[in-house]
Amino acid sequence: MIPREFIGKLSPAYRSSLIVAGFLLLLLTVHQNALAKGQESITIGWKTPANQPVCLAMSATGRFFGTVDKDGTVRFYNWNGRQLWKQRVEGATDLLIARNGQSVLVYSRLNPMRQVVYFFRSDGRRLWRHEVEGSVWSGSVSPDGDYAAVTSGERYIYVYKPDPRRPKFRRWRLDGIGYQAMFSADSERVVVGTSQEPALVCYDINGRFQWRCRHDTDRQYELCASADGRRILGILPATQHDPGLEFCLWDSGGKRLWKRSLDSFDARALISPRSQYVAISYASFLSHEGSGIIERKVAVYGCNGRLLWEKGGLFFNPYLVALSPKGSSVIVSDGERSLYIMDKRGKPLSKLILRGLVRKTISSEDGRRILLYCGDGWLYLMRVG
Repeated sequence: MIPREFIGKLSPAYRSSLIVAGFLLLLLTVHQNALAKGQESITIGWKTPANQPVCLAMSATGRFFGTVDKDGTVRFYNWNGRQLWKQRVEGATDLLIARNGQSVLVYSRLNPMRQVVYFFRSDGRRLWRHEVEGSVWSGSVSPDGDYAAVTSGERYIYVYKPDPRRPKFRRWRLDGIGYQAMFSADSERVVVGTSQEPALVCYDINGRFQWRCRHDTDRQYELCASADGRRILGILPATQHDPGLEFCLWDSGGKRLWKRSLDSFDARALISPRSQYVAISYASFLSHEGSGIIERKVAVYGCNGRLLWEKGGLFFNPYLVALSPKGSSVIVSDGERSLYIMDKRGKPLSKLILRGLVRKTISSEDGRRILLYCGDGWLYLMRVG
């Protein structure tokens, strides 16, 4: 990579020639690594036309998929991409799918005019419509598919059991606004990130308090949990005008294990299914004598917080998409039409070029399936293995 102190001095023509040379070198590296036996690769499982979805969703098993269009139309697909049903839900922005597709939760996020959650059955029939107090801030479904939860602007959390024969719910007050909720791996507890009283708080599904970890900032962590339930990853977002990225790892009891800070922004982070690795992509602004450039990188950390590898720069602008089934390798987009698998040393193993720009992505917990929407107007299911 070109030393940072020289970036601002490069002429446009010379800079362009270096970018072309770097791209060709990357392609050659991918081709050489593709000859290795036993590599992971990306293939297209199916594709179907899509109508500019604002939300993508996937069941925990990776066998059922859904989208929400700009006009609130909810679409539900099976494992081979066949649309099973569609329903117009006024104001809908988000949906979540239970493990085996037995129920689908739909809501309008942060909409004071739509303080309602809907549950649909796998055949598209509406099971339940329930009004909540305050705008819906977040939603979650339990790993076993038996429960769902939403948080509201009136500091409530609602935990639902959408049983087709007798749906029911329980709610309780939070100390702050629950901006995000997620279930534990055993589906017996729910962890809530709260603002105004900034903390991570854990309850059992009956509302009994378990533990609390307070923060010294009211910024909202973007949270995700490992599939084995042992770790919780949180990232504090930042902007180009106010860089100051922070990401933390907690154990399942709320004890913070480590924290890292970067002078960066526009980040996404994931944790591997067995809690061995944390992957993160981010952008940094480099300036020299009044001119500047945005540099992107992807990095992988071990469970102890040690940096294992970091790649990116002038020739390669990675955006994290997923962690592979083995956890140690990552799938990234180049911000345009290509997907790459990078191995445990950060070397590209394989590449797939799509027909349109990658707009939205979501991956399964085990990293074996990726649902993405591209600028060519198609919804793709990618398989990794």
